[in-house]
Amino acid sequence: MHDRPGMTSRILPAPGRKRAWHIAPGVTFPLPVIVDHLNTDPSTGAVIRHIQATIGLVDGEPALIRMDARDPGGMDPYRMQREFRWASPLEVVRTGVPALLARGIDPFTFDLPLTGFPEAAEFMQPPNAQLSPDFLESIAREYLAIGRGYARAIAAERHVSERTVVSWVEKARRQGILTRVPSGSYGGQIVPRSRRRPD
Repeated sequence: MHDRPGMTSRILPAPGRKRAWHIAPGVTFPLPVIVDHLNTDPSTGAVIRHIQATIGLVDGEPALIRMDARDPGGMDPYRMQREFRWASPLEVVRTGVPALLARGIDPFTFDLPLTGFPEAAEFMQPPNAQLSPDFLESIAREYLAIGRGYARAIAAERHVSERTVVSWVEKARRQGILTRVPSGSYGGQIVPRSRRRPD
C-alpha cells in the first residue's frame, strides 16, 4: 500500500514461495520481491503509470524474472527508452537491499527516490563507503572534459545529486588525484599516480 500521493516507489513482498537470499554470513533477505513504481493523479487517484519488476532468486543470486508495465493513456516507447532503465530494479535489490540492511533499515518500509525509476544510487552506497582512487580519477576526468555544468551532467549520468558529484571532485583534490585551484575557481589537472600525495 502506498502512503504518498502522486509518484511512489517501494520494494514490496511478491506473492508465492519465498527463498532466502544469503547476502552475508548471518544476513538473508526473502525473494521474490517487487520493485514497484506507481504514478497516480493526486486529485483523482487514477493510475497514470504503473511499473512492477519482480526480482527472484536464480542460482542463488537476484535476477529480474518479470516486468509488468501499464499506462492507461498509452505507452510512449520513446519516453520509456529515455526515462526508464531496465536494470534499475535489479540494482535496487542486488546493491540497495544490502546497503539498507547494513544501516538497520527495513527495505520494505523504505521509500525509494522518486526521480526516474528509481534514482537510487546514493542510498545504495554502503555506510562509510570508500570511493576507490580509480573511481575518483574517472570522475575527475569527466569533470575536466565537461567543464562548467559538470555537476548536473555527471549527476544525471550516475543518478546522484549534484552535491554528491561536487563532493567527489573535492575528494579527488584531497586525495591528490586532481590539482587544487583557488577557491571558487574551476579546473586543474590529473596528477600522475607516481606523484600523488593525499592531504
